[in-house]
Amino acid sequence: MVGVGTAPLRGDDLLIRVENMVVEFNTSGGTVQAVSDVSFDVAEGETLGIVGESGCGKSTTAKAMIQLPPPKSGSVMYADRDLTEISKEELRRSRADLQMIFQDPISSLNPRRTVWDIIREGVDIWGTAGVWSDARLVELMEQVGIDPQYRDRKAYQFSGGQCQRISIARALALDPKVLISDEPVSALDVSVQAQILNLLDDLKTQHALTMLFISHDLAVVRNVSDRVMVMYLGRVAEVGDADALFANPAHPYTQALLAAVPGSGVNASARLEGELPSPLDPPEGCRFHTRCPHVTEVCKTTVPEFTQHGPDHWVACHHPQSTPVEIR
Repeated sequence: MVGVGTAPLRGDDLLIRVENMVVEFNTSGGTVQAVSDVSFDVAEGETLGIVGESGCGKSTTAKAMIQLPPPKSGSVMYADRDLTEISKEELRRSRADLQMIFQDPISSLNPRRTVWDIIREGVDIWGTAGVWSDARLVELMEQVGIDPQYRDRKAYQFSGGQCQRISIARALALDPKVLISDEPVSALDVSVQAQILNLLDDLKTQHALTMLFISHDLAVVRNVSDRVMVMYLGRVAEVGDADALFANPAHPYTQALLAAVPGSGVNASARLEGELPSPLDPPEGCRFHTRCPHVTEVCKTTVPEFTQHGPDHWVACHHPQSTPVEIR
């Protein structure tokens, strides 16, 4: 989080609980603090949107959650098991439940394999052909909008939007419980984006999925998420119910992100200025203080703790703002 502390858990139906996750990478220039003491939870059937600027740690958080790579410290509880503590074989089996759609749909598919081979690879590995028969895999292709008559074509023969549909089918082939969508529409045309978002929404209902939806596009996140977590420079700034967070953003960084969206209703004076600090040497105190219009001395020296700003709405800020916004 931009601050420290953890928003209280919301009930007994939590499927995922991440606590105090830290991810660092050693480079020739020093240690990159990609994710610093991040905690969050996801209830079964929920869609958690994760937003923030490029480089804020969104994708790294999601990948570390499924141990790609394992975090340096912290815990990841999935269905009452800590994925950071279980054996490699147990982790391998758990990953069938935790599938990911990657940001670049074309480069994430093997160009030497046919679409059919790509989609059924997981079934072949796990030997569940009795459950996922060829007929059911054909049905899955039809669900995502890929004509089965093209099953013997290779990925490079499809458009970006079609490759994303293939990626979604591959992810769903093992009946996962959790689907992580990492910028699933950022590389696509606007008209195709709407198709993929509607498809994901339909598939979530049909397959009873719990989703993490990662994006820097707040308009997209608002439409698909039940709850939203805002990240800045490897920490969480604000988290809460999507409608409440968009209607009354409390963190100056969240307000700045919304101000950058045309027609958001947020005063343009809240827009970001200055450069994003380097994760090799993040600022002391609140990491956002170098760009915050409300900065005081305490922001420069003390990491803020989470405080409640409303029902299921938490913010890590020394000077949380109350800024009702007319959502358009």
